[in-house]
Amino acid sequence: MMAFTNNNSSPWIQPESTHPQTGLVINNTLTKSKVPFIPRNGNNVSWYGCGPTVYDASHLGHARNYVTFDIIRRIMEDYLNYDVNMVMNITDIDDKIILRARQALLLSQYRQKATTLTQQIVDDVSLAFRGFVVSKLKEPINTENDWAAVVEKTGNGTDPKRVESDEKFPMNYKAASSTFAAISLAREQIASGKVSQAEAESLINAAKDVLELWLDGQYGAEVTDRQIFRDLAAYWEKDFFADMDALNVRRPNVLTRVSEFVPEIVRFVERIIDNGYAYEQDGSVYFDIDAFDGKNGNFYAKLEPKLKGNLKLQAEGEGALVAKTANKHNPADFALWKKSKPGEPRWDSPWGEGRPGWHIECSVMASEILGSNIDLHTGGIDLTFPHHDNEIAQSEACLGCSQWINYFMHAGHFHVGGMKMSKSLKNFTTIKEALTKHSARQLRILFLLSKWDSRLDYLPGTMDGPLAMEKTFDNFFSNTNALLRDFRLRQQESDGQRHFLEAELELQAALVDTKAQVHNALLDSFDTPKAMKALYEIVTRTNTYLQRGRASIDPQIVEMVGLYVTKIFRSFGLVIDGVGSRIGWGSGSADGGSEGVADRESILLPVATVLSDFRDAVRDIALSGGDKKALLELCDRVRDQDLPDLGIVIGDHGDGRALVKFVNPEEVRREREARQAEEEAKRAKKEASIRAAEEKRLAKLAAGKLAPEDMFRTPEMRELYSEWRENGIPTKDKAGEELAKSKVKKLEKLWAAQEKLHSEYLKSQDHYLQYSNIAARALRRVVKPQLQAEVAKRETVAIKYAKWDSGKAGVSTAVPIIETRAKVEN
Repeated sequence: MMAFTNNNSSPWIQPESTHPQTGLVINNTLTKSKVPFIPRNGNNVSWYGCGPTVYDASHLGHARNYVTFDIIRRIMEDYLNYDVNMVMNITDIDDKIILRARQALLLSQYRQKATTLTQQIVDDVSLAFRGFVVSKLKEPINTENDWAAVVEKTGNGTDPKRVESDEKFPMNYKAASSTFAAISLAREQIASGKVSQAEAESLINAAKDVLELWLDGQYGAEVTDRQIFRDLAAYWEKDFFADMDALNVRRPNVLTRVSEFVPEIVRFVERIIDNGYAYEQDGSVYFDIDAFDGKNGNFYAKLEPKLKGNLKLQAEGEGALVAKTANKHNPADFALWKKSKPGEPRWDSPWGEGRPGWHIECSVMASEILGSNIDLHTGGIDLTFPHHDNEIAQSEACLGCSQWINYFMHAGHFHVGGMKMSKSLKNFTTIKEALTKHSARQLRILFLLSKWDSRLDYLPGTMDGPLAMEKTFDNFFSNTNALLRDFRLRQQESDGQRHFLEAELELQAALVDTKAQVHNALLDSFDTPKAMKALYEIVTRTNTYLQRGRASIDPQIVEMVGLYVTKIFRSFGLVIDGVGSRIGWGSGSADGGSEGVADRESILLPVATVLSDFRDAVRDIALSGGDKKALLELCDRVRDQDLPDLGIVIGDHGDGRALVKFVNPEEVRREREARQAEEEAKRAKKEASIRAAEEKRLAKLAAGKLAPEDMFRTPEMRELYSEWRENGIPTKDKAGEELAKSKVKKLEKLWAAQEKLHSEYLKSQDHYLQYSNIAARALRRVVKPQLQAEVAKRETVAIKYAKWDSGKAGVSTAVPIIETRAKVEN
């Protein structure tokens, strides 16, 4: 056996096996390096994955974790042929679940009683608000009037020091601010008599986060029914797996729940106490880090030795409901069993009624199912310390083994705008929300293009690359399937010429090289970005080959590429399990779609309807003597709209013949809508630019309306000057003193600029007058006799305005004449 040490000098023993190995190496968090992956039992892999704490909707950060390890699992099972036994837990006993269940129940009960907006409700929310500001924002506040000082002190919640020291500060400030505004509005509503249930509901909704905490503090201890906590967990567990199914994540082989393993947890804790590594204190049991670390070859914090003693992280791992004044031997000691307080679920134990600690659950469930030595353990990078380090310590303390887990893999963070996506920070996008914007395949491609253990930043434009790559593969699959369908209809025909020539041999060699690149990338700690790059390059090269035209290509080499890319995509989970064609995503392809076997009528009827409508329209054009243009427009509509909506695309091929492709109609619609939105945005931008230019032009003309000889003679200017030249440039100030030469020069420049503007203004008025006269003459030739008088009258008015006030000519002439013409034409 080979032994290694990490930077804490704790040993890691490389497993040995006589079974042939795949050559896979993985980045092992235990060694902080890539090491050969050697399962302890042939090709059987025991795998424990940390599952969710089910108290709220799953978000994109969860998707990154579970889709990432689903990709790795599929590569191991489908590509490397490992026999994987994956166990995953559901945390259904936890401080977060207890708090959420109690708060949801209490808020629901409070809502039911709030049939009108009363002063009592406002007072309750006000009291909750002040308590929230003190406890969460750490700001003293006695009355609502003190809130203004808090706003000023914190820079309206943007104080960099506060944000840096408390990542939850912006979220809590937002909750407090919305509550304060709601209270102020509610007081006004009561004063004006608007006190319906709608007003009460509005106040409660705005103050939800603040009011929940206050209600829990007041009445949380009265919640005693254990089923309340279980129901909440069951609801969100079901929601979690609905999201996983939508993302095409395989279910674990074995699913465990904490609530189902409480007796086993009690026995596990008893063994740790018996081995001298834990102690009971006031009905709770704590792991004794000092007794364990460095004794009998034991090491604490094998994964993150630098974080050992980080009390802040340890406290976060203990949960919000643990007593801060617990009498522990060492402040870093963590709870294996928690004494239940009023308002918490409870189970019997030798130490009294209580509940399991968070860390102990995974140790027990993993060991019960997979034994005392497990090949692989996975989870998010934020779980390394203290959760996974505590798991290792308590498991090795109980089982007496030196290496409970052989390989630890941690998925990188998913960041949004530079911050980790988190439920506790409320900066998350739920999986369901994400799937309204992007498909599960597109999100999976995003994760494939990032190394599984690296941080992934989700920024504007992040999805551009995955979307472009998907489109390239999509076009390749649809072209390939269409080509092969056509080829199979004629494959027994031969022109007596050899077609597998130099170009085909080169593409075949490139495919062999691609296979080697992909294989080596996947063996190198599942380097999917490198594998995707190789697949993209071979597909791009094949697309170039296809451009030679149908008569100059051999479909057999294209089929070879298509089959290989599809095989790897199946291993990546880009194809739905058990669904799909020989080549492609498995949706809308030649050999079947993702909807399973459908009856003949449901498949053919939409296409038959399009053909029937097309036939009727062609017949109408022929009978009415329609021209060729109408017929071509009809053909374009069928090609560009009717058939694509059914997932059928007719493409023009190099030899002039049409090529039929099957595509995903939803994606076609999305692309069309995206193009329309882009065109609309361009049109709106162009119109805005034209409006801005016109407004600028009109403003410039308005500025030029004043003649330069009058610009310094306005009432305002007469307060500054007393004498002027003939052209209107001032020569003396108000006191009769000669103006300085420098001052006169500045005035002359202003005068010259105004002269230019005024000249342009006069030209514009001449243009309007010319247009007016031309329009009037043109109208006299087309208007009906009964409107001649009105046109003549309006023309006379226009000329009158042009003579006495040219500034009104354009408006007074053009508009009425155009209106009159419209009446005539109608």
